[in-house]
Order: sequence, then C-alpha cells, then structure tokens
Amino acid sequence: MKFGVCVPNYGESSTPDALRAIALEAEHAGCDSLWTTDHVLMPRNSGTPYERIFDSVTTLSHLAAITKRANLGISSLITAMRNPVVVAKQLATIDNLSNGRLMLATSAGWNEKEFTHLGSNFHNRGRRLDASIRLIRALWKGETSFKSRILGIEFIDAVFEPRPIQKQLSIWVGGTSKAAMKRATSIGDAWHPNVQPLDQFTKLVADFRSISPEAKTKEICVRIAINTNEDQSEYKSPQGERRIMLSGDEAQNKKILSGLEQLGVSYIVAVPSPDGRASVSTQVDAIRTLSKLLQ
Repeated sequence: MKFGVCVPNYGESSTPDALRAIALEAEHAGCDSLWTTDHVLMPRNSGTPYERIFDSVTTLSHLAAITKRANLGISSLITAMRNPVVVAKQLATIDNLSNGRLMLATSAGWNEKEFTHLGSNFHNRGRRLDASIRLIRALWKGETSFKSRILGIEFIDAVFEPRPIQKQLSIWVGGTSKAAMKRATSIGDAWHPNVQPLDQFTKLVADFRSISPEAKTKEICVRIAINTNEDQSEYKSPQGERRIMLSGDEAQNKKILSGLEQLGVSYIVAVPSPDGRASVSTQVDAIRTLSKLLQ
C-alpha cells in the first residue's frame, strides 16, 4: 500500500515550523503524498481541533516550495461551500507551482453552521458537489463553456490559463454515506473513507463494491489516524463515529494494516495529529513507525 501523511495545518500545535518539519520528515520517510485538512470558519466549541486552521489550499503552495517529490493533496476539500471556479483556479495554480504534483479528495461536508458562516446552502450540498466536480474537470480539460443551474454558474468562451501541468486531476471522494459511495463510483477516481473498526468497515467496503459495476474496480484510499502514544486502537470522532487508529501496539497495527490490505485498500493517508495537539516529535515518531510497518 502507498501512504500519505496529513501535515499539521490545524490544531494547537499547528505552526509554520511544524508544517515544514513534518512535510520534510514525511518526504524523507518515503511517503507518496502530503495532505492538508480543510475547514474555514468553524463555530466556537465545535468539539474539533479545526477552529484553529491554516487554509488548506494556500498551504499547499508552501509545501510545493519546500518539497521536491511528494504529491500534494487536500483531505478532504469541502468544495460545496466554495465557488468552484475559484477552486479550479487555485488547484490549477498549485499544479503549476508544484510541477504537476497535485491530488484532491473532496466531500460534501458535515457542519451546517460552517456552511451558514460562508453563505452557502447546506441542504443541497450533495448536488452542488456533483456539479462542482464536473465544473473542475471541464476547466481542467480545457473546455471553454459550462452551465449549471444548481451552482448558478454559466460561462461561454471563457479563458482558463495557464493550463495545469497534469492532463487529468485525480479526484477522490470522501464520505461513508450511500450518496458519497455513488459519487465516488460515478464521477470520482477513488473512494476516500475514514477507517472504522474492521468488522464494521468490512461491511462498508462490501456495500461500496455492490453500489455499481464500476465500484468493483475503483480504488479505496483511506484516511486513518496514527498516535504511537496511545495503547487503544479504537476512538470516537467529533461526530461520535467509531473509528480506529494505528497506535503504539505494533501487533495490532500489523493486524489492522493486513485487514485493510485484504479488503483491497491501496492507499493510506495517515493523520499523525488527530486531535491537533501532537508535538512535532510525536508526529515524527508516528511517521517513522508507519514507514517501517509498510516496508
């Protein structure tokens, strides 16, 4: 399995120095990609580490400048609360600045108050995301005209220059709902869920594979926390969802990774500061542990 690392662009320990240290350590450890996490304007007392956060897109321009090899992505960009034309321009710019290293994971989002803060409609976010992905792909391919009633966007003979380096942008679709699974199979390049306890996750993967014939061949690229200071592998997300992490228990870590591989997972995006509080040294230890596990 390939692996990527989420850099600490959020939480109490997020600083420019921490971003640089973790990005360089992860690239040195052989990771395939570096990822930022996305939120913009969370409500106070959200129960998440995302109230303090560096912007997910512009942080990639910093990572592009200090790294040489690793791909750069966002896990997961909440595209539906943004203007997708601006998103497409930002992403194409990052692709140029990084010499074609951009990747993208996107999802519908879950925090209604954040959508309200940005003046975006929370209740039609799924349809807006579908249309936004199509718009981004159209501009990426050089199409000059587009119309979407749900987005309220129409342009004819528009200019989208400079063109991105890559001919096609890899787009993963996050989320574990049936709608997210269908979106991943119909207009995504991979499915990008958070990892739940393996018995639960096994059923989820089976549900995904049965969505459509196309789902049988789609890649599964997961996001999973890693904290080598923890003894237990199971924890609860801010939304109350049961999830598992890679911990300080090496035997359990091997069991989890083996289970994911047997389920067809081809890519792991590891989060070495799931609560936004991990020190740089703790995150470095997590990255080195994961690198050894996947050798």
